[in-house]
Amino acid sequence: MKRTISYNFAARTIPLPHQVEAINYIQHHTYTALFDEQGLGKTKAVIEGLSNNFREGLIDGGLIICKKNLISNWQEEIQTHSYLKSIVLKGTSKERGQKFMGFTHFYIINYEGVKGEIERLKLFLKVRRIAIVLDESHTIKNPKSQVSRAVVILSTLAVKRVIISGTPVANKPEDLWAQFFFLDQGKLLGDDFLKFKRRFRINIHQDPEIAEEALKSLRLLIKENSIRRKKGDVLELPEKTFFDTPIELSSKQSQIYHAIRDELRLEIKNISGEIVLDDSSELLKKLLRLCQAASNPRLFDKSYDEQPAKFRALKDLIEKILSKKEKVIVWTSFIGNIKLLKNDLKDYGICEVYGDLPIAVRVRNIEKFKTDSTCRVLVANPAAAREGLTLTVANNAIYLDRNFNLVDYLQSQDRIHRISQSKPCSIFKFIARGTIDEYIDEIISRKDYLAAFVEGDRSKPMGIRMTKEQLLTYLGTRHDRKQN
Repeated sequence: MKRTISYNFAARTIPLPHQVEAINYIQHHTYTALFDEQGLGKTKAVIEGLSNNFREGLIDGGLIICKKNLISNWQEEIQTHSYLKSIVLKGTSKERGQKFMGFTHFYIINYEGVKGEIERLKLFLKVRRIAIVLDESHTIKNPKSQVSRAVVILSTLAVKRVIISGTPVANKPEDLWAQFFFLDQGKLLGDDFLKFKRRFRINIHQDPEIAEEALKSLRLLIKENSIRRKKGDVLELPEKTFFDTPIELSSKQSQIYHAIRDELRLEIKNISGEIVLDDSSELLKKLLRLCQAASNPRLFDKSYDEQPAKFRALKDLIEKILSKKEKVIVWTSFIGNIKLLKNDLKDYGICEVYGDLPIAVRVRNIEKFKTDSTCRVLVANPAAAREGLTLTVANNAIYLDRNFNLVDYLQSQDRIHRISQSKPCSIFKFIARGTIDEYIDEIISRKDYLAAFVEGDRSKPMGIRMTKEQLLTYLGTRHDRKQN
């Protein structure tokens, strides 16, 4: 006699009203773009929406594609919100093959893993009715990347497709094209990336007035074909307050900074035409060296033997926070800072999270920070811990330094300001006076403003064009700045 297995597709947890809307949309649509602001429980909505499809017999499984450091988070969320099981597609080739043969409702794999398993995944999708979910879908924003091409190949074989991201416009409006191409193979934004850019005349280096009409039309398309809610519109969360903390560099640190700055200013003056900063530009790399100098010269100069100005200010601020019996997250773009701070802050109870740490160690450190009252400080790199984590045990975040990445900044700060937070949150930005920190703050603000317009959160766009003259002004001395 054939044995019939019965599954419980009911939800373990009760959805909030805004989640009910997303659950229903996912359940009843072939493809969904869920762009709710981070911290609104998008994973819960996806799990329950697909569980409803399982119960209806419309799909056999859900393939969750996420970043490696979020795999354990998805496992926990599935266990928390449903009675169903999950399998992580990892291990040796033989072990992964056996997992494909086994049955479960949720299969989890990281983005890089997709490239190595593309043929087996294609076969898997051909024999089963699978919904593909791209977590942090802005990961595929570059349509030319190998990962982006791999997931697009798989998308044509899926019976259902879902993308979720709180920051779909990671740095510029064109980041949207690859995400929607994964969903609908070009029905909404076209099947040619260059034509898309020409169609909407997307050039973030233009003055905002020139690009505004094109951006308005893109904004309308996205608004009509996605779900986007902000926390302030659907939740009553504690207040989030921002504090700019000016830092004065010491004489020695200032000398190191100025030497690098003066050399770079001369180089920029000799550049002909306009300046375009992108992720691969040599100029951006040199600007980040300035950021290191403003943060901690020992990152590149081992002879630097004094305590950086930001480190002194950091200790003072942490002591004030801990005196209130609160926990704090310190964010820095540089792994070298994390390793140094691990020793400097050991008396406060410290855990660290950065990309070079094995995933198991990261998970263990995060769990310790969340559950151990003696671990009061988490020092982390946004690239390794900005996404998917709920760290509401803390209500303070300090940015020792920042890079030009908007997602790093937005996603990391909302690890503490999300569902389950009960205390007012404080976000502190350390900005060294008269340094590249001020330029980075301006660029991030402009990117945020532009992204918010395209995503429907603001009524008017702002360009992020920065002329060579403006950049030189930001790289000038205080005397130069006053003259300009």
